[in-house]
Amino acid sequence: MTQTATLDRPAKTRTSYPPLGLCLGFGVGTSGISILLNTVSVYFPALMATVLGVDPAVAGTLVMLSKVYDAFADVAIGAWSDKVRARLGRRPFLLAGALVSFVSLLMIFLAPPMGETALIAWMAVGLVIYSTGYSLFNVPYLAMPSEITSNNAERLKLISFRTAFIGIGQLTALAISAWLIQAGGGGRSGYIVMGCVMAVLALVTMLGSWWGTRGARSDAPVGAPHRLSAADFRSLLENRPLFVLLGAKLCQYVAFGVLMPITLLFLLNVMSVGYTGMIHQSVVQNGAVFASMPVWMRIGRRIGKRNAYLLAQAIMIPAVLTWYWADATTGYPGIWWRSAVFGFASGGALLMSTSMLPDVIEFDRLKNGVERGGVFASLYSVNEKLGFAIGALVLGWGLSVAGYVATKNGALVEQSARTISALYAIKTTVPAVMLLTGAALLLFYDLDEPKLEALRADKG
Repeated sequence: MTQTATLDRPAKTRTSYPPLGLCLGFGVGTSGISILLNTVSVYFPALMATVLGVDPAVAGTLVMLSKVYDAFADVAIGAWSDKVRARLGRRPFLLAGALVSFVSLLMIFLAPPMGETALIAWMAVGLVIYSTGYSLFNVPYLAMPSEITSNNAERLKLISFRTAFIGIGQLTALAISAWLIQAGGGGRSGYIVMGCVMAVLALVTMLGSWWGTRGARSDAPVGAPHRLSAADFRSLLENRPLFVLLGAKLCQYVAFGVLMPITLLFLLNVMSVGYTGMIHQSVVQNGAVFASMPVWMRIGRRIGKRNAYLLAQAIMIPAVLTWYWADATTGYPGIWWRSAVFGFASGGALLMSTSMLPDVIEFDRLKNGVERGGVFASLYSVNEKLGFAIGALVLGWGLSVAGYVATKNGALVEQSARTISALYAIKTTVPAVMLLTGAALLLFYDLDEPKLEALRADKG
């Protein structure tokens, strides 16, 4: 990516930038990330508990430990990409991440037959490789919007493509994966088919972003390199908008980290609609995410990103709680409307929260003159991994303590009343509480466009 301190195009063309080709090239990468994240988050626990016969607590612990490793990897990769940016841009990391991620999906879902101890060790290594590939791609990728443009409306446009492609990636990872598992026989063979197809799709879309952003220019100067000094860390800790955003996002990620894997188990054991229900839920929910982008862009411009984020949270919370009244008699219409409402709201939350990150990065660059967009993106990514790790741990240990009976080859058994109650609680109460906590934290976020404009003017 060629780096320039200013844009050499007429002011009258500002509102047309970034162009459609760049928006598509940037956005498609998040489909690969979404395929990677959702396939592992949703189907790894189900693979372990319903196909390989491993206690859900083991799966949750493996995911949590891989995320602990990931926290260190994210920060290291973020700082590394900041140093590389001035010479080569961040795109080489996208290429490396795509290749490593491809290998990791094959390793996780095509695990050869082996004893339980060897299987657990194999999956632990596979999850570390998965985490490394995810970090190599996602951390530099998240830092790029703050460098491509400094205009608020343009950033919102760029991130809206990313959010729309999240919906496409989730639809692919959830609905098409469920169909592939069914078409492949429903057991181990189904997961092998699904793993191969998802690995290829993740690779193609991530490579598409690496190629599609080759002409991107930078609308931000390169600041001084971030140093491991007390002064740099002190200025980082003084960035209040960053930590408020991270706190709110952590709560959201814990909620999503619980909701994503619990949904399939809930549909299997409570609603008795299984993988077919997962297809219906995914198509409607992610279709709503995609369709909601023009609406949320208009809302964000009208009332500001933070207030739009709060509105999205206010819709998501009751949407989650409505699953209390879902059971085997609910039928597909009940799945459709719940999924549509939640998809619409989650689209807004994803768009606003992600578009706030470039603002926080620019705020830091303007205020402190330090180049650490990669560090900020790594903290954001660590936050995501931590939230999903906590979610996986809550799910795994919650079901284990409640007596969930693990099975092999896709077989199902009637779970106890205690286990069913735990499935309801994990599906509704836990995510609702986390979303409410995140909304409360957002009330303390005070970085808006006028504040950024004042800083830009002050810096000349």
